[in-house]
Amino acid sequence: MNNQQEMTEATLAAIAKASTTGITSATGLYSYDLGPLVQLVPVVTPARDAIPRVTATDGNPYAVWRAILNNTSAQPSPFMGLDFAANVSKVSEQDFQAKYMRSGMGGTVTLDAQDFSKGYSDANAVATFQTLNQVLIGDDRALVGAQSFPLARPAAPTLTQHATGGSIGAVQVYVGVAARTGIGYYYGTGNSRGNSGSTTFGSGTANSITGTVAAVRGAVCYDWFQSADGSTWYYYTTTTVNTVTMTAVISSNNALPSGLAVPDLSVNWKGTANAVPTINTSADNNSGDPTQYDGLLASLAGDYSSTGQWVQSGTANANPSTFSSLDGASLTLGGGSVNEFNQYLFLPLWNAVKCSPTALMMNAAQAQETATLILGSTGATTFLNTDASGRLNVTAGGRVGSVINAPAGGIEVPIEVHPSVPPGTIVARTDRVPFPQANVSNVLEYRALRDTYRYDYASARLANTAGGGPRVDYEIESLGAFVNRAPVAMAVLSNVG
Repeated sequence: MNNQQEMTEATLAAIAKASTTGITSATGLYSYDLGPLVQLVPVVTPARDAIPRVTATDGNPYAVWRAILNNTSAQPSPFMGLDFAANVSKVSEQDFQAKYMRSGMGGTVTLDAQDFSKGYSDANAVATFQTLNQVLIGDDRALVGAQSFPLARPAAPTLTQHATGGSIGAVQVYVGVAARTGIGYYYGTGNSRGNSGSTTFGSGTANSITGTVAAVRGAVCYDWFQSADGSTWYYYTTTTVNTVTMTAVISSNNALPSGLAVPDLSVNWKGTANAVPTINTSADNNSGDPTQYDGLLASLAGDYSSTGQWVQSGTANANPSTFSSLDGASLTLGGGSVNEFNQYLFLPLWNAVKCSPTALMMNAAQAQETATLILGSTGATTFLNTDASGRLNVTAGGRVGSVINAPAGGIEVPIEVHPSVPPGTIVARTDRVPFPQANVSNVLEYRALRDTYRYDYASARLANTAGGGPRVDYEIESLGAFVNRAPVAMAVLSNVG
């Protein structure tokens, strides 16, 4: 019997069965209940929405501006005596530069994908929309956390032994640490040059270690590593404060942390998907990326060179902004407000430039911490509202939308939740400066030579490769520079526990 005859008999047998057993739900005679395409990508970009985007009128690799710096503390006395000429005031001028760099995302759609999506969705439109979503998210993160220059190398961590809390025995343990920028946090692009220390336990089986490192200016998180010999390193964890607790000896890399402590932490490392951070104790591990422009945090962390470009902290003229670290400590309550806001943000800024910040930028974690701290106090005000029937309608919960800047005379400062500011970091941002003839229309500005532009490549063809074509390749990108004209009027509070 040949194959064709076998197939014919099998078909006739199936028909005979169908004709005798009828049609049931198992027959498969039903339609296809296909719902609409659901797209679940949150796009929350308050920094991009708030920072003005200005088109540059002249092409140049740099946006350049000149500034008269504040040197009031170095001025001579205004008294000169009778018959003497007055002392001449001192003027300090500095040029500044911000480099234009490209940023964006690419997309690709094959002709077959467009054909197969007919009647259901527009594959090209979906791809374009999702690419644009990631461009907007990337813009927001870059405006806050992009950095072209490397972070300073952390100092060797200080290690404290504990006889309880872990499972470490009588061994020597090396602890390594490296710091990351904002872009490093969200995209896993690299970390700073690492440093390490070691400690030896003489006895015990339940030991643990607390490691602490001096705050690195510009860092938003720290990668921690462990080694038995100071040579072969294993990834332990990442923290958004400059301290860590190690409870066990490891002989392989731990998994990346997840959850509320590190929201949106990248699962990639230096272009490799699902990879953990590495440590390099000899050189910078790509914490600074020369393909990036310098965003807000970089403009508040880097020193400025003689040409006015931001460079590594501690290597040139000191950044004039205010920087403080809580070293893992939590915010505290005082006078119905937050002590640390007054002590480390409001008061230093008033003393330095006699103005108040426009807003406090923070992650949802610190916004919640602030609300819990203030509303959880016995001095918190409760409002009881009546409903339509005259009964009391009590709404549980609340938020702290703003705080009073007492050192500046009672100015109200809004609290803004920014998903591109990692937990543990709070930025006092100033959008306007009340200096006479300041000539500053925008304190912060994204200055673009090309803004959010779609560029389509010619139709591509790559033989013997899935997705090789025919296809449409495109990029949605910008060419611009981030400008901060008054870092002196801003402050950063880091390592908030």
